[in-house]
Amino acid sequence: MKFITVTNQKGGVGKTAMSLHIAEYAARARGIRTLLVDLDGQRNATFLATGRARYEAGTVLDLWDDESPVPRPIASRMSFDVLPGNEFAAEVEKQSEEEAQIALHRLHSLDYDLVVFDTPPAVGARQVVPMQQGGLLVVPLEPEIQAIQGLAGLLQIWTNISQEIPLALRLVVNKRIKNSTHQEAILDTLRRSPAAGPHMLPEELTARTLVPNALKDGKPVWDYDRSDPAAAMWAVVCKKLTEQVLAADDTETQEETAHG
Repeated sequence: MKFITVTNQKGGVGKTAMSLHIAEYAARARGIRTLLVDLDGQRNATFLATGRARYEAGTVLDLWDDESPVPRPIASRMSFDVLPGNEFAAEVEKQSEEEAQIALHRLHSLDYDLVVFDTPPAVGARQVVPMQQGGLLVVPLEPEIQAIQGLAGLLQIWTNISQEIPLALRLVVNKRIKNSTHQEAILDTLRRSPAAGPHMLPEELTARTLVPNALKDGKPVWDYDRSDPAAAMWAVVCKKLTEQVLAADDTETQEETAHG
């Protein structure tokens, strides 16, 4: 089982849209069994994936209840399955990080190849512990000052975790406004930064109503409007992110075989 954690310490940067599209690309284009785990109490990923936001049972909170069976994921409107979010998910932040580790480890009993975590923007166990599962950390990044203010803190968390656990990092520019000199100046600073620059994908996702319109219809952008160049760019980004996780899987398998 491999993991992709999608997070940012600011809301509104396209985190949920990125989670949904990565899960859909992995499930349909690559044909791998994919589970989207909605850890955000706002449950936007759950609603967009299923058309229903509120689930009374069988949600992520059940992972923290070791007396309950591991919740059974549900089929989405797309090609992946979903473990629904819960409006009271923030309650688990009162518990220890070790309990969150145990809770997420229960996912290993499910039959999936890839788990995509959609996380809340606030620092806490639901943001940090998914990263500790390893794999790939994806940070959608809007090129605005207020959107990158928390980036330094997130990069420090990633640095600390990646020293102990294999966790790659990719920063994905989202909501790019073409011909914006203000945004270009911010991106130039990020590209030159030794902390951020090496991890930035060269592809940029533009600010378009295409994305929310597609997700409201329960579709990825490449199904919603095949003629739109922005839709093709989303597919390219999701392809790169998914293949990075799968490539790491191949490398680890080869190393295990060599040492076996």
